[in-house]
Amino acid sequence: GSRLDRCGIAATEMAVVVPGQPAQLILDEEDVLEDPFKDRRAGLAPGEVPVMTYTQPGMGITTIEVPAHADKPFYDAMLRLLAVSTGIVVFRFLGQTVWDKDIYMIQQEVYAEVCEVVDTRPTYVVNVAKGDVRSLPMAFAALSDVSLAEPDTTFGFPEVRVGGLPACVTVALRKRISDNDIRKLVTDGMPIDAREAQRIGLVDFVGDVETELSRIIFKNCKPKVTNVMYRPDCEKAWEA
Repeated sequence: GSRLDRCGIAATEMAVVVPGQPAQLILDEEDVLEDPFKDRRAGLAPGEVPVMTYTQPGMGITTIEVPAHADKPFYDAMLRLLAVSTGIVVFRFLGQTVWDKDIYMIQQEVYAEVCEVVDTRPTYVVNVAKGDVRSLPMAFAALSDVSLAEPDTTFGFPEVRVGGLPACVTVALRKRISDNDIRKLVTDGMPIDAREAQRIGLVDFVGDVETELSRIIFKNCKPKVTNVMYRPDCEKAWEA
């Protein structure tokens, strides 16, 4: 590991952060097992403070575009990708589903596996919803840590009118919305608009989803830099 790790330093603790600048961390003598700068003072001018820079990599990002009429090999590949993904996972559902009882039953099993994998992986899930989101793909909004939707997006379960029951998705929806709201969605099959979805908790942001996604990526995926200094060195510099 790095010199900081060998000296027992938790470089992200008690750091002072100024927006747009590296974080500043000043270590007290009791914070470390040994002087981390003992080999770095040679050649420094009076009043200079030795500094170590600790860079923590930003979160990785994986984008998964799910077509409405995907086949089983696609779903198998998607599940394998989810199983190894870390950091940010962005879901984008593409196209519009149509009713087919046999395909619907197969997709139920797929989405149940998606729910299970997302629950067990250390990921930060962002869902980008556009257009008419119907049926099982509503699971992506339900499972997400951040749910984004364009102003003209709508959500609904029209399949309940012909006997479909989105069992696994209704369970996932309980992460975000109340049982009463779920009951209404799966009873009348009527769609709701983006603002109503935001009101009940299915959506977090309504607006320019691409700009908001860029903001989320910029905030979480850039490296975090911390400049680490030792308090005895700082006190000598302040007294100089």
